[in-house]
Amino acid sequence: MYESFYGLEKKPFQITTDPSFLWMGKKHREALSTLKYGVMDNKGFLLLTGDVGTGKTTLINRLVEDIQDRTYTAKIPDPGLSKYDFFRMVSRYFGLPVEVRTKSDFLDPFSRFLNDAHKEKKSVLLLIDEAQRLKHDLMEEIRLLSNLERQDAKLLNIFFVGQNEFNGILMLPENRALMRRITITYNIDPLDSAETCEYIRHRLKTAGAGYEIFSSAAMEEVYAFSNGFPRQINIICDLAMFFASQVSQRTISRKIVSQCRERISFPVNEPTAETKDNIRAPAPTTPYQPIKKRRWTDFRSAWAMKSAAVLFSLALLVIFTPQQYKNGVGQWIRNTYAVYFSPADRLMGDDAPPTAGEVSPPVAEADQDHLSPSEESQPISPVDLPLRKIKPPPDIRFPEPGKQKSSVSGRTPVPSKPSAPVAESTESDPAPPADAIDWLLEKRRQESAQ
Repeated sequence: MYESFYGLEKKPFQITTDPSFLWMGKKHREALSTLKYGVMDNKGFLLLTGDVGTGKTTLINRLVEDIQDRTYTAKIPDPGLSKYDFFRMVSRYFGLPVEVRTKSDFLDPFSRFLNDAHKEKKSVLLLIDEAQRLKHDLMEEIRLLSNLERQDAKLLNIFFVGQNEFNGILMLPENRALMRRITITYNIDPLDSAETCEYIRHRLKTAGAGYEIFSSAAMEEVYAFSNGFPRQINIICDLAMFFASQVSQRTISRKIVSQCRERISFPVNEPTAETKDNIRAPAPTTPYQPIKKRRWTDFRSAWAMKSAAVLFSLALLVIFTPQQYKNGVGQWIRNTYAVYFSPADRLMGDDAPPTAGEVSPPVAEADQDHLSPSEESQPISPVDLPLRKIKPPPDIRFPEPGKQKSSVSGRTPVPSKPSAPVAESTESDPAPPADAIDWLLEKRRQESAQ
């Protein structure tokens, strides 16, 4: 679309894994040479890991292209298969004319194929892409395939290519047997700022560019967006070249890259980093609104007229109420105040009202005769009623335990010397014996005899 505007032969930043655009930086050259050595020397298990978009698939395609004359290669793009589907796919990629229904249907012809390849002095490479999708049972079957070997050489090379989380899968206890068989591992890191600029220039030059299309500031903005991941570099550079061609700008500036970055960035609300010394309260859900002072803006004359009418009605009610009702209300108010609000010392006197459970003494008949009719009709206030005074209990003294009991026949016991003066007994009340119960019984007999 924009190739003719920039004078290019083809698009330089395609998402497809084209080996012709492979930029062989220091990291990629080292990875390619290491993996090529492992395959050609029959090292058995190999592992290549890297983050998403670091160029693993492009590097594998270049490796397969370089060793295709000396190796039989089968590439499994998606290992999320069942055991027998995996065996069928391997048989088809290696060109084995067998129908796999059982495991033995696969192992016998596959063993003959490995031995024939060894006689031809060719290596056999089973390449499994997206290895992080492997299940444990299939990983165990792949490990058992490595047992098809000779005493002097490995017949099968198994190459795992996966994302960084595949390293954690291999560290699980159930996969430790497979992990210990891996001989060569390599991890691809993202590009740095200088490598990103070289990567952009290499792809533009491979596409046929005759001048520097991206400025230095624009390439720095590309690195700030992509963080050195080749896939993200291809995405933003392709979009920047398209927008620059629409405005007829042959050199791409930082401003164009920034505009493209805003179009393809996803908004992410990241929480503010907080420490123990920097703790913020959660933001309010509603915006702050200052408190407004309430003013009498809605005051109306109708309200004033209603208030005046109510007050006037209350005044008329007070003026024209009969006197007897006024006296009754006043007396009720005084009584209520005296009962509930009078001082405590007033209630302690003779005029205090009787407490609960007490009965006021009746008014003598002589006093009732002298009451006037107005006093008879007037109810007696609880305040005017005197308190009933309770008599103290009788003083009953019992003799000391050392004294003798008195007999029923009336014999007088011999008194012992009292340690303290004892009150003299009267004729009606003889001195109590030593035992209080016998004394009470004797006293009751004397009372009943009288």
